[in-house]
Order: sequence, then structure tokens, then C-alpha cells
Amino acid sequence: EAELEDTVVPVVAQSRVAARMWSTPLAMLFIDGGHTYEAAFDDYVSWSGHVQPGGILAVHDVFLDPRAGGQAPRFVYSLAIASGLYEELPMVKTLGILRRRAPGDVPVEISSRRDW
Repeated sequence: EAELEDTVVPVVAQSRVAARMWSTPLAMLFIDGGHTYEAAFDDYVSWSGHVQPGGILAVHDVFLDPRAGGQAPRFVYSLAIASGLYEELPMVKTLGILRRRAPGDVPVEISSRRDW
């Protein structure tokens, strides 16, 4: 027995509905749901704003080679990176792991831009 009753909160509901009702900042968000672009995007948009600074966004089934698997999880993983809100951590097999940046933690590729 993992004894995670005080750590893991199971919720049985449609993802979008649960996210609207959720108010507690998340230390970890694990996205492993539908593999359509719509479902993956909906999970990302609905839940990523709940990840607290320093928290983890983990996206399952991120296949770098399109021939190895669906690309919807990779799409949302790439969106999170492109947002600048997350820093990329080493992947574990097909699990993409990102850490939410703290306010003021501006990536070098953004702070060094001088195109204004």
C-alpha cells in the first residue's frame, strides 16, 4: 500500500468540469488522458494554470518520433515549453517533465531578446 491518501486526490469527473471547480494550487499535474489533439489541448488549457511555481507538469506519451506514437501529447508538451512558463527537465522514456517557473525567473532566450 502506497499510503498516499493524504497526498493524492482522486476526482471522478470530466476533466474540464473538475478544473473549473478546482482551487488548490497543484504541486504536480500529470496529463495522461485522451490522445486526440482536442482532448490533450483541453486538459492542458484547463489544468496548467493550476500548477504552482516550482510545480511539475508531466505529460505522458510524448513521442519524439511521430512513427512511434500519437502526437497530441507532444503538441501540448511543446506548447508548455513555448509558453516560457515551464523549464524542460530530462524526459523519462515517454514522460515529458516540466517545472513551472517562478515569477521573475525569465528564461535567457526571452530576457536576452532585443527586438523592440
